Amino acid sequence: MTPVVLAFLLMGDGNFDKSRNRVRIYTNSFTHSDTILLANSIKDKLNINCSVLHDRNNQYIITIGATQLPLLRELVSKHMHPSMLYRIGLQNHSI
Repeated sequence: MTPVVLAFLLMGDGNFDKSRNRVRIYTNSFTHSDTILLANSIKDKLNINCSVLHDRNNQYIITIGATQLPLLRELVSKHMHPSMLYRIGLQNHSI
């Protein structure tokens, strides 16, 4: 897991939940154990705390809470296409 890998994951499957000020990564097609492995990799390699939540029908997502957003944005925004910054709660501007 690197900032570039996480940026690409967010551009493809990320979503900013404005109502809860968090980022969600839709890993619905991953197994529960693979989702946990991915979340642990984000924590271990990038020091970003995240959680695995049950979404529906044995599907799971990864959430990154409000307290972790500054670090997340600092690490990945420079690797994201400007048109995709909304996925981490930024509106096409740099940090």
